[in-house]
Amino acid sequence: MKIPEFFIFAKSFVVGFLIAEVFRSAFYLGENSDLAGAETAGYMLVVKNGVMLLAVLICFAYAFMRSAHITALKMLRSYRVDLLIAILVGIWANQLASTWLSRSHMLLKAADANWATMVLVFLCSMLLSTIVQQCWVRSRKNYSQLYFIADEEVSSAKEDLLASEAQAESFAKTVLASGAHPGLVFGVDGPWGVGKTSFVNLAERYWEKAADRVIVCRFEPLRYASESDLSDRLIRDLSAAIQRRVFAPEFRSAASRYSRLIKGKADISFLGFKLSVEPSQETVDDLLDDIDEVLRRIGRRVIIVIDDLDRLDSKTINNVLFATKRTFRLSQAAYVLCYDTEVLVGSSEEGRRAREFLEKFVTIKLSLFVDSSKICNFLRRDWQCAELQYSPIPSDTMVKLGAVLNELADILEGEQGAKYLPLVGDFRKIKRFVNSMIAMQLEKSDLGRTDFDKGDLIRLILLHLNFPGLFRRVYAEETEGRSGFFSVNRDYGARGLYNSESFLELMQEQKEEAARFLLTQLFDVETLGLGDPQHLAEEVLRSRACFNSDEFRNLEGYLKLIVRCVMPEPQETFILYQSAVEKVRKGMDVDSVLMSKDFLSASAHDQFWRILISQSRNFTHAVAEDAIDTLIEYLPRYSMTAINDRGLRPRSIYSLLLLLDRAGWGRTSGSRLPNSPENIVEIAWRIFGENSHQGKGIIKRLVSSDRGALGWHDLMLFRLHCSADRGGQLYNLHSALIVDQDSGASTTGLVSNLALLGMRKLSQEIFSLFKKEYVVPQRNFLVEVNNVPDEAFLGLAFSQLGEVNENRNRVSLRDDEIISAARSSVKSFVIYQLSNQLPPNGVGVGCGYYDEYGSKDNREIARQINDYVFNCCFNPNVDKDNTVLFLDYCLSNLTRSLFSEENGAIDYVATKGDVPGGLDPRAMGYYWKQHQNVIRQRALVLSERSVITSNYIATYGEDLPEVYTVLDELAKD
Repeated sequence: MKIPEFFIFAKSFVVGFLIAEVFRSAFYLGENSDLAGAETAGYMLVVKNGVMLLAVLICFAYAFMRSAHITALKMLRSYRVDLLIAILVGIWANQLASTWLSRSHMLLKAADANWATMVLVFLCSMLLSTIVQQCWVRSRKNYSQLYFIADEEVSSAKEDLLASEAQAESFAKTVLASGAHPGLVFGVDGPWGVGKTSFVNLAERYWEKAADRVIVCRFEPLRYASESDLSDRLIRDLSAAIQRRVFAPEFRSAASRYSRLIKGKADISFLGFKLSVEPSQETVDDLLDDIDEVLRRIGRRVIIVIDDLDRLDSKTINNVLFATKRTFRLSQAAYVLCYDTEVLVGSSEEGRRAREFLEKFVTIKLSLFVDSSKICNFLRRDWQCAELQYSPIPSDTMVKLGAVLNELADILEGEQGAKYLPLVGDFRKIKRFVNSMIAMQLEKSDLGRTDFDKGDLIRLILLHLNFPGLFRRVYAEETEGRSGFFSVNRDYGARGLYNSESFLELMQEQKEEAARFLLTQLFDVETLGLGDPQHLAEEVLRSRACFNSDEFRNLEGYLKLIVRCVMPEPQETFILYQSAVEKVRKGMDVDSVLMSKDFLSASAHDQFWRILISQSRNFTHAVAEDAIDTLIEYLPRYSMTAINDRGLRPRSIYSLLLLLDRAGWGRTSGSRLPNSPENIVEIAWRIFGENSHQGKGIIKRLVSSDRGALGWHDLMLFRLHCSADRGGQLYNLHSALIVDQDSGASTTGLVSNLALLGMRKLSQEIFSLFKKEYVVPQRNFLVEVNNVPDEAFLGLAFSQLGEVNENRNRVSLRDDEIISAARSSVKSFVIYQLSNQLPPNGVGVGCGYYDEYGSKDNREIARQINDYVFNCCFNPNVDKDNTVLFLDYCLSNLTRSLFSEENGAIDYVATKGDVPGGLDPRAMGYYWKQHQNVIRQRALVLSERSVITSNYIATYGEDLPEVYTVLDELAKD
């Protein structure tokens, strides 16, 4: 018998002796307790038995909780009768030694009766406390988080998304069928995230079916990488794994001896003296033979699984391999190593040696691969299958992220899919990717209502996850209004897009191929195939991440979403308006769209009309008709007030003209008719209300009685944009106005001639309406403009939505001053357009250039307007306040000086060429000669009065002297 075996029997003997002594001591104490004499009282007997039963139940419950029944079952299955005999001998020895311990036993018999009760209460309290705490912890529900996806390995076939169960079972059978062979090592090779741990878990489930033959020991060296002796740790884990499954006390002794042998000499300090304890003269091989003998005796094979080997540094890897190599004499042990060869190799000399050492003793190697098709199937549909309901990925989250996941699947199935696999080619990377999207709160947002290109969003997230330093550089370059070298630049001369030199240099600096690939897919002009930006669809310009100019801040939007979880407002997206246009195209009324909750601002209406008009060429007749009618109806709802830009109402006039030019003619129930003269003339019919559009003329609708004086501003602006010499993109409309007057006239040639012909009928019709409305009844147009309510300038629908406040932020004018400036603009513009006698010179032919009838163009309209203005609107004999209208008119036509004041302010002065506006200077001089005395006297009373325009504020006291000087000169002329 060997010394370790002797100690096992000795321990069993001592255990038996102590068990007998404990029971003997308990019996002696119990004899003296109050419960011992309870036989005389029946109720005390019940109490005694109840207490004893409760104590027994507590002891059994504690033993059950500590898995004593499992240990007992293992001892029974071990058939170690020899150890049982040793325990019985120990009990017998206690009986024989009782006379030697009689003195201590007498003390127990003579002890106070309460000692037994105290010991029993203390023992029960201690055991019961532990039981209650364990039950309390187990009864509490652990709510699993369903927000982020945990990176947990697969532990059952239901969670196997890669369908690797069959391969794992085949591998497990191979390991079991290999038999006892010293140093048999199986290698499971694969990149990180391929599922090596999950693969071994599935194999272990098969090994569990042969639990009577196999014991699996999982050794994770990453947990002990900081320890100096991994061999000792390996033996400890092996010992613990075996003793969890079988009763083999001799194995602990053999393992401890092996551990001490590996450690070598030990030092012991006592009272300042140091003693060195040398190990026995046994060799490692002797001890391994002892351990192997124990394994053969218990009839079990051991499969030692060493996982995450590739996560250690090169030196630690060699230590682990060396420790494994030393245990190859264990014939009952097989080894399974999980690693990634490429990671082990690395680039250092230590890594290359680790690979050589690994290849030296790995007997059988199995390589794992992940098919991208399985990942794509999971991204598209497998996650929602019933058999995968135990997947750690919450289904409701996956549904909300479905659009991005489908796009990622399309990318992986595309021609460039192989280049994405290093970034998102396994389920660990998929989980990390999904967690990142959840952190961005994408599952709470509807990406379908944003302009984000899902492919670019995926690529930027991958850049953020895999190359954070590069991503931070992109963020620093392209946020807070900056346009760095990542976004593409536009060459207006060559009419093309190009990448900056700094971007190209950065591309060359990238050592990681995946980083270069992502940058090219995101920003490289040639890779993206971007040509002339004028030919790119607005959807591309508003969605791709490579654009980050002042007009399209796309990249900054992506970056803010990823970093700050900021989603753009729906009104800031192109897709909102594109979807609205599609609804209109499918038959929804334009008015219903504009009245929806997403279109509660004037800017939203502005964007809608812009996008609708840009796509109006293929509208059907019904859709075009509805759009034209709705736009005309909505004009009074829009604001005319603006400072740095025109308001939405003036802009909508040009939108109306574009709509007429593109969709207001040649419509059938099917395809569109060609833009021949006989087809495009329908535009003129719409304008004048002729033929099929009888009674619905646009010029009459614009100045209907309910629109008041502001309608005339709309009409005169409409007329001005119709002039061909202004260079607008209204070729069909210009041609229609010509053909309507002369079907045989040419629509090509000198632009000035085309403008003269095209504008004649329109100018005459408009003057006819104005004459009927104001000239003949002698209604003062300027007075009516002054009487227009403020709300009409702000827009009937949007006066409370802050458009005026936005304008006020741009200039230092109050709300009432902004409206006053708009009044001045309406009066000056309408009078100027009606009285202007200039021929077409690039800014539009004046209405006053034409005669009321015929084609002689002798400026008859101008003469009638001048007569109307000076004899009606400005005539003090009609109303003394008309003199104020005249002075206001003069002060609203000041000219910007070429010289600035000393303080740098812009100065406006009165000049002979600009004070008359469009009126005849001679007529103004004659008017001044007649009424100057009355006007001057009236002005003295109103010296504090001011005239506000969009460019300046003029006062009677300061600016009228210059005006008087100019008027005096006109009177002399």
